Amino acid sequence: MKNSKSMFLVLSMIGLIGFALRTPTADAQEKQDPTAPSTVIEQTLSKIRDVEKLDTFVQQNAALVQENKKLKAEIASIQKQIAKLSKDLELQTVNLRKQLLQMPTFNVQSKIINGNRSAAILKSKDTIIRIRNSTQLSVPVSDGVWVLMQVKNISKEMIELYFPELERTVYLYD
Repeated sequence: MKNSKSMFLVLSMIGLIGFALRTPTADAQEKQDPTAPSTVIEQTLSKIRDVEKLDTFVQQNAALVQENKKLKAEIASIQKQIAKLSKDLELQTVNLRKQLLQMPTFNVQSKIINGNRSAAILKSKDTIIRIRNSTQLSVPVSDGVWVLMQVKNISKEMIELYFPELERTVYLYD
């Protein structure tokens, strides 16, 4: 029992010393005015004001999220329209090119037909073109513009020439 009383006294003394150390002295209390503005109080008040504005920020954020979704959908729609217009423009450009290119005029100079083997010599402006049945070659249609020509058939009656880029077929009769 004597040990417990001495232990109680020791713990009580330690508690009193700790309390005395934590209690500010009269000089320290006079130097700190609890009503005077301090940075800690200002920071705390600022946080309280920011929390009061939180509901407004949440509403603004929700509105911005909805607007962002709407704008993304509009952008996707516009991109589809641009892709379609680009494709249409490319197709119209190709069709216009086909329409504007003039077909070269060919004159048959000579023809040789021997069973499955057929050949001919054509003249276009100042150019002599030698062709054979079922062959392909590039021919000039205007200054600096050449197109692919496929020789489809050379017969006694006619020569059939197909221009795939222009989607035109020409029949030459002698």
